[in-house]
Amino acid sequence: MQFEDDDFAWCEQQYPAIVAYVQAQQIPHGVICDWPEWDSAPYLGLWAVEDPADPGFVGHWILAGDSSGSQPQPVPFDHLSAGELTEPREVLAAFAKKWAALAAKAAKGEGWSGSPQLSQSALAVPDLAQQAKQLARQAQLLAQLASDDELWEED
Repeated sequence: MQFEDDDFAWCEQQYPAIVAYVQAQQIPHGVICDWPEWDSAPYLGLWAVEDPADPGFVGHWILAGDSSGSQPQPVPFDHLSAGELTEPREVLAAFAKKWAALAAKAAKGEGWSGSPQLSQSALAVPDLAQQAKQLARQAQLLAQLASDDELWEED
């Protein structure tokens, strides 16, 4: 099936961007999983990064949008410490909560540094209000995905 082939290719092509992100963010890691724990290709994937202090267990989660440049406002790359977050569904909900809080601060004029870094599209100078709107929309999307019971039914 072509759709499945395209999804497979997208996930495979994302891996170098995941590795580059982990290195750029200086995230402590063991094995960086070469396949997402959950994905909605070609838009979004969730990768597990092994905890170097506890081999075999997830230390960080990487949420990554499309790195190909084909999406006009891709979901940004971001990461969370795994802590008690063991299931992809709860990880998406945690990212949604984090992004909604950042968007609310940005709407009040408070910027943030580090992750997530939003696409600036055509803006030469980052517009905080526009970033707040973009991040709020993406937080809503993540929250919807996390709350969709049908999406998480076992096959």
